[in-house]
Amino acid sequence: MRAVRIAIISLLFVNLVFMAWAHFIDVPAEPAVNQADAHLPRLVLASEVHSQPATAPAVAAASVPASEGSTATETPAAKRCVSVGPFNDVTQETRAASLLQERGFAPQQRSETADVRDGYWVYLGGLKSAADEARALRSLQEAGITDAHAVPAADDGRRVSVGLFTERPRAERRARAVQHLGFSPDIVERRRPSTIYWIDLDLGTSDAAVPTEGLASADQGESRIQVRVCP
Repeated sequence: MRAVRIAIISLLFVNLVFMAWAHFIDVPAEPAVNQADAHLPRLVLASEVHSQPATAPAVAAASVPASEGSTATETPAAKRCVSVGPFNDVTQETRAASLLQERGFAPQQRSETADVRDGYWVYLGGLKSAADEARALRSLQEAGITDAHAVPAADDGRRVSVGLFTERPRAERRARAVQHLGFSPDIVERRRPSTIYWIDLDLGTSDAAVPTEGLASADQGESRIQVRVCP
């Protein structure tokens, strides 16, 4: 019995000594830290990711300041050119240009060649023979139309001129007088190439319409004066 007791005490003592060595003497050394791996992110388990709230880094919008001294370019007001006319001669044009200058404009005179009206012609046409022509002339002269005369024939037959007038109302009065004699006169506008004159004006967008009162001469008539875009 004594031998058994000594054996048990010996085993207990050996166990105590082993436990003390394991806890206080046989401690594993800390592994050395690899500096090359220090910058790597720590591994995170999937369970940890789901348990943490997701946060997004705030990105501030960069604002670009305006450069110093920069100014917006102002668009100049658009201009338009109009032509006033036509005028029959330089005297009329010069007089009209002076009036426009007094009204605050800067006129520029210009000339061009164009077909102009040379009056209104009243005539009898379609006369079939020389006898018809002679009979018409005799009737006209007896009625006091002394300026009637024969003119070269046209495709529609012989013709007799009954008068050339600068104004249409006068031509229409002559045509009515000839109608009372039993004839059917025609009125045509005669034209010829001539030099005409215009006045060019540069207008701004805020300028009102160009006043044309008094620009035309008495024989020209106000209704003939036009305001149109410059060529």
